Amino acid sequence: MRRLIAGIAVAVLAGCSLPASVVPGEPNISKYSDKAPKEYAACVLPLWRQEIPGSTQSAISNGYRITAPSIITADEILVIVKSKDGSQVSLYQGPPWAKSGALRQAVRDCL
Repeated sequence: MRRLIAGIAVAVLAGCSLPASVVPGEPNISKYSDKAPKEYAACVLPLWRQEIPGSTQSAISNGYRITAPSIITADEILVIVKSKDGSQVSLYQGPPWAKSGALRQAVRDCL
C-alpha cells in the first residue's frame, strides 16, 4: 500500500514538472513587439542569463525559443515568432509560487 501511494505521489509530481512546451495551455504573457524576432531575442537573452545563467536560446522554424531551466518545477519558456509587423512574444511559466518576476520584467522591458 505504501508503495502504491508513493508511486502515485511521484507521478503527480512528475506531471507538475513537465515543460510548458509539452503541456498545452495559455501563456502567462502574450504581447506584440515592433522588433524582429532576432532583435527581440538579443535583448531578452542577456537579461535572462543575468537572472538564470543556464538560460539558452534555440532557433525554431519562425523565430526563437529561450528557456530558463528550473531544478524544481517546469522550465520558463519564451517563444518569439515572426508576426506581420514584428514579433509575437509568449511567456510560459510554471506554478504561481515558482514564477520569476525578473524574467517576466525582462520580457516587458524589451518590448
